[in-house]
Amino acid sequence: MLIGFVLLVSACGHDACDALPVSEYIYPTKVACEQMAARIHKVRPNVVLICGEVHR
Repeated sequence: MLIGFVLLVSACGHDACDALPVSEYIYPTKVACEQMAARIHKVRPNVVLICGEVHR
C-alpha cells in the first residue's frame, strides 16, 4: 500500500548508487514532493533530488 513520497538526494548524481533521505517527512502526493524539490533547487541547483515512493 502506497502511503506517500519521500525526498531523496543522490550522492553520486545520476549514476547508479543508493539515494539517501533528505528528511523523515513523507509527502502525501508526488506533486507536493516535487514542489519541495523545486524549492531546494533554487538554493542548491547542482543537487540531484528524487521523489521516491513509500510503501507500508
